Amino acid sequence: MSRVLAIPELLDMVFQFLDEASNASNARVSKQWSEMALDVLWKEVTSLHRLFGLLASLEKSGSSTYRFVRLLEPSDWVRFERYRRRVRKLSYKTKHALHHSVFDDIARSRTSLDILPNMHALQWDASLTLCVIFMHKNLKSLALRLPSDTSHVPRLFEDIISRTPKVSQIDLRFEFSINNIEKDVIRLVSGLPNLRTIILPRFCTTTSIVEATSRLKNLQTLEFQYHDYQGHGEPDDVVDFRPELSDGSFPALWDLSMTITFDAAIKLLTAPFAPSNLTMLHVDSPTLESPPSLSKFFQIIPVACPLLKSLTLVSFLDPGVKLTSPEKEDCVTLDTLRPLLKCPNLVSLEFEHHYPLHLELEDLEEIATSWPGVESLVLNTQPAYMDYTDLTLHALLPFARHCPKLRMLGLFLNATTTDIPTADPASAYQLPYFRALRTLSMGVSLIQEEGAVALFLSQICPLYCTIEKGVNWDTSVPFLQETVETIQIRCEKWGKVEELLPLLTKLRIEERDRAKLLKEEVQDLRIRTEVLMDKFALHGPVVDGCITL
Repeated sequence: MSRVLAIPELLDMVFQFLDEASNASNARVSKQWSEMALDVLWKEVTSLHRLFGLLASLEKSGSSTYRFVRLLEPSDWVRFERYRRRVRKLSYKTKHALHHSVFDDIARSRTSLDILPNMHALQWDASLTLCVIFMHKNLKSLALRLPSDTSHVPRLFEDIISRTPKVSQIDLRFEFSINNIEKDVIRLVSGLPNLRTIILPRFCTTTSIVEATSRLKNLQTLEFQYHDYQGHGEPDDVVDFRPELSDGSFPALWDLSMTITFDAAIKLLTAPFAPSNLTMLHVDSPTLESPPSLSKFFQIIPVACPLLKSLTLVSFLDPGVKLTSPEKEDCVTLDTLRPLLKCPNLVSLEFEHHYPLHLELEDLEEIATSWPGVESLVLNTQPAYMDYTDLTLHALLPFARHCPKLRMLGLFLNATTTDIPTADPASAYQLPYFRALRTLSMGVSLIQEEGAVALFLSQICPLYCTIEKGVNWDTSVPFLQETVETIQIRCEKWGKVEELLPLLTKLRIEERDRAKLLKEEVQDLRIRTEVLMDKFALHGPVVDGCITL
């Protein structure tokens, strides 16, 4: 055996990258390998059926649930001891659902109060009354799917407070109005003094919730998620948003995500005792916001959030309405964005609006030259009005020229063949190219000829740059059939560009390397020629002879 594989730290790193079947084989190699492979195998458990099968065999009962074939004995728990201490995270869903009698047998026969004593994360998407037996004082992260019947929620939250006092992250997932459990949620977060992260569905940052969380001394993150499994509340619950903060509010908060209007967010950030240490801010407005509201928001950011590094603003989009060509005052302009250029720490900006940006190439040149340290910039790649934009593929060049740290760029462009910069070999090497770009987000940008677009992008994009396309609009809002068809056609074309881009980029890189070698050879020949000419001038004309170099 190689001496390298005898180093525990290196062996553990190797095992982390292997699949379950490989680690199951590794567990049978030697005692050392067995211990380390079993640690990896049972670190994260996604199947209680498999875990409890170590105690006793399970058989299918009825059409969908499983139960033990016999009563559990103390010897079963002795055998289980080898595995239960390895579990660090448990996720349970209704797939391979266990009959409630299994949990009764576990609770009755266990020889230790803590079934999984070293587990620090619990994710539960099943009957809430069954998860209590897994709670213990060392639990740090808890994610729960709450049913529409909230009758058991108050009792569950009391169990969480009493059984898991060290919880630092709570993640609640549901699809009903937060008003149904608002008081219970407030009691829960108020009873967990070590909370650092709170994750809720959209439309749940109500006045009372924000006031309650503002008093948590260790809270660092208050956010929502867009994932389908996270669920969502009711937009009407956040319409009347007027929290009153007290001295010392949000002392540790640095990451804040809310679904409130821009005006409400402005009032929160400019109110007395507002959070002053924010480095990440995400606001998703349930209403269609105007450019003046966006401009007002941008104007207060440099003063209200001087430490801000990442800003995301999302205005409500309605793809179910047929839009006419917007007027200039309906669109975001450079004057709207200019205040953000004064933010010294801002490196990431993303916003979505109903209408495309009204920007010229000179405007993008000013943004790029004023913001060389930007790392992520996504400017309205998926507007509801998709028929026209002033920006072409030329709009990418200022950022390639002036923003060397840019890793993600998103623009809504008109990438038609008539607007594609020349791909003539004589000018190919004059085009600037992105040095760090990993994702180019095109959203629903207009496109005709996939090959011509891919050919141009291959001149300015790195080898492993990916194309992001499509929309992530709220699916609860109905789409026009015409809009759906347009999005589908454009996504197919940008998908073709994504297929072509790696090969073309690789060819471009090889072409650059060959050109570089050719340039070096030409330079070497030029130097040799100059030396030869100098010697020729020194010795004068030579007849039937040569000059020794």
